[in-house]
Amino acid sequence: MTTMETFNLLQPYKIAEETFVIPWALEAPPVGHFPMNSMVIRGAEPVLVDTGAPAVRSQWLEAAWSVVDPLDVRWIFLTHDDRDHAGNLLAVLAECPNATLLTTWFSIGRMAEEWETPINRCRFMTDGDTIDAGDRTLVAKRPPLYDNPTTRALFDTKTNVLWAVDTFATNVPTPMPDIAALSAD
Repeated sequence: MTTMETFNLLQPYKIAEETFVIPWALEAPPVGHFPMNSMVIRGAEPVLVDTGAPAVRSQWLEAAWSVVDPLDVRWIFLTHDDRDHAGNLLAVLAECPNATLLTTWFSIGRMAEEWETPINRCRFMTDGDTIDAGDRTLVAKRPPLYDNPTTRALFDTKTNVLWAVDTFATNVPTPMPDIAALSAD
């Protein structure tokens, strides 16, 4: 793991108690970088929030497993079916045999054109649905803005972390872990 002072892409850093971001950004000249991050909640019943992009699969898996043992993962919350969020889903399901996928029925349907997701490992979430993850309650929320009709944000009632997915998606000049580093312009 890394801290904010030593921020590097695909190196997890802590944002709250037992909560880590796996940062990744796609370089997109001339407009900068597009962040495509994932999150890990270690807690009593560990949670992966999104599964990263297939373009960096091996590095993403290594980063995730540096934070949590895949055999301990109990929940995989898929915010939506875009490839930068769901691209490693089958690899993650294979490495996390004790995990249940939390997503929408619509996401499963949209992904079916590329692969078959094991329905017996799914629990479908709509706005306001909750999950008891042992030491915290997780709430699925429909964000006010989104770029994909399957999108659900995730709110952790223990840490007050809201994973807002692509609600505020925007390019940034360089990869950055904190909005305070972004100029007003």
